[in-house]
Amino acid sequence: MPAWAALDAGLVPEESPNWWRQILRGKLASAGMIVGGEHQGVIKRVLSLDDVGAVLRHLPHVSRLVAELITLYLWTGCRGAEIVAIEGGEVAEAADGWWWTIPRQKLKMRRHPLTTDLRVPLVGRALAIVRGRMDVHGTGQLYPPVRGEALHVDQKVVGVAVWWHMPGCMLHPEQVRLRWPVSNWAPHDLRRTVRTQLAVLGCPSDVAEAVLGHLQPGVEGVYNRHHYDSERREWLTRLAACWEAVAAR
Repeated sequence: MPAWAALDAGLVPEESPNWWRQILRGKLASAGMIVGGEHQGVIKRVLSLDDVGAVLRHLPHVSRLVAELITLYLWTGCRGAEIVAIEGGEVAEAADGWWWTIPRQKLKMRRHPLTTDLRVPLVGRALAIVRGRMDVHGTGQLYPPVRGEALHVDQKVVGVAVWWHMPGCMLHPEQVRLRWPVSNWAPHDLRRTVRTQLAVLGCPSDVAEAVLGHLQPGVEGVYNRHHYDSERREWLTRLAACWEAVAAR
């Protein structure tokens, strides 16, 4: 009998290392987060406009780092791993505004042969945040780690911080902190919210997918080599105006 099977069958001491879980880490289907000792299932949350407004108005009550990262999620639609790895040298001003060019090797789909560098237009709050960081860090990592030898802050920093302020978080209840006015959401849900709100605003699907850095499927992806730069700027500018409107409610 394999060691992992014996462990699951209770034939070896419970404190024995379960290497099976280590080997299959990242390959097992998630049962969702645990709240109150119960699995909540896999929740793919999309925040409503009221929810987004409430989150934005609450940002002054969290750390500057977390507030900036959440804002960049909403104003760019980028992945958290891409946001925390931004470098000042990747940002430049062009005739039509400021752009953040994410090198192919930093993208999730970097191994796909059709993947190219992703140009992200910086508008509104996103531009203010990035330029402010560049004033301090220049062309280097805009989110360097507080300690350690990592290149930049870990993506999980914002996820942990969001959970820490959740109404349902019972970790160290004796430590008083303000709770989010919106419950049961995670940073990646903001990326899903961006995609959904673009659809609500009437953004063409191929442009919205380009905003998120998704490759076009099938034959469209092979033959359509348009980069949608001007379209991404147009629709992210419209989206930024939408976020500002709900934040001011």
